Amino acid sequence: MDAPGDISDPTQWLETPLSLLAPLESALRCQVCKEFFDNPVITSCCHTFCSLCIRRCLSADGKCPACRAQDQELKLRRNWAVQELVDAFQTARPRVLEFSMETARQAQAENREEPVHKKRKVAPVEEDIQVPEPSSEGRRTRSQRHHPQPEEHPAIENPQIIEDSQDEEEYIPEDGLVACPICNRKMKEEAVFSHLNIHQGDESPKKPQSTSSSFGPLRAPQKGLVFSGKPPERIPAINYSILKENALRKKLSDLGIPNWGPKQLLHKRHTEWMNLWNANCDSKIPKSKRELLQELDIWERTQGGLATGPSPFVSSTNVMRKDFDAKEWSSSHDDDFRRLIVNARKKVGAKMAPATETAPTPSEPPANGSLVEPIIDADADHVIDLSG
Repeated sequence: MDAPGDISDPTQWLETPLSLLAPLESALRCQVCKEFFDNPVITSCCHTFCSLCIRRCLSADGKCPACRAQDQELKLRRNWAVQELVDAFQTARPRVLEFSMETARQAQAENREEPVHKKRKVAPVEEDIQVPEPSSEGRRTRSQRHHPQPEEHPAIENPQIIEDSQDEEEYIPEDGLVACPICNRKMKEEAVFSHLNIHQGDESPKKPQSTSSSFGPLRAPQKGLVFSGKPPERIPAINYSILKENALRKKLSDLGIPNWGPKQLLHKRHTEWMNLWNANCDSKIPKSKRELLQELDIWERTQGGLATGPSPFVSSTNVMRKDFDAKEWSSSHDDDFRRLIVNARKKVGAKMAPATETAPTPSEPPANGSLVEPIIDADADHVIDLSG
């Protein structure tokens, strides 16, 4: 398999002579996470995904990511055939890819070093050479005497290969010795019975190696399905709408996972733990609870309550859904919008009323009867008397 730090991609095959393996590798990858299938399961619409990937998708909208058909988590079934294909391909992939890339590099080096071939004349191939018959060797006409006769080419006989008959038994020389039926050791006929008494005390005599084991190095190691004891029980889904917050906190505490935060965060955390746990039940080598808690902690720091930035578990996430109905949302919240508009207008009117009351009226003349022209200075607000 690939090293932990290596990033494998189907496009790596395109620059090699085995470019047709690119679509094969793509077919062995999940359509959601784009990685090799991990605990693959098949849906009721006959699509295969990683167990954890499809469970997260069904928890979000209840639809298949490939065909958008309605599906349920209870209808998922494990796909062991795909898991064995992925394991075998991942085992052979590094060596096959290395071999194909080395072959491509050698071909490129030969193309750079190979000089331009010059054209050369090729001697015409003589065809239909007639060999005179033996009966006409003694007779020669005048025209044949003056013209040179072509050299006679001896007929090339194809060697005949005689295959050994498989029906014939192997030749055994008759030397008067008899082979022991247990250890195949040859000895005289009268010594066979006394020799058999030696093998009677052996509980496990050595048996000749079977034919199938002789081809062991030529076969790839087959990994059988390994089950470590009784599989863990799955966590059933619950209806969060009818479950009170205290009851939900107690359920999370019984499962051994954190129970802090608002109710919606508790809902998201329980759903993620249920997906992790049930996907682990589909594995042929289940992980320990400690490993699952570490994965839940990663989710908590990236998407849960400890995530930096805007919290992903608030109600605003519903707006991002593809099936969000904007018209229905607007009509249902129309009263709220009108109330906010009225309140905003009242606040603006209340701020403008005191300003109009304190402002001086220009229709009232000054007390001394003089004409006063207001001039606004740039530095200070005051009135200058121009009457004299």
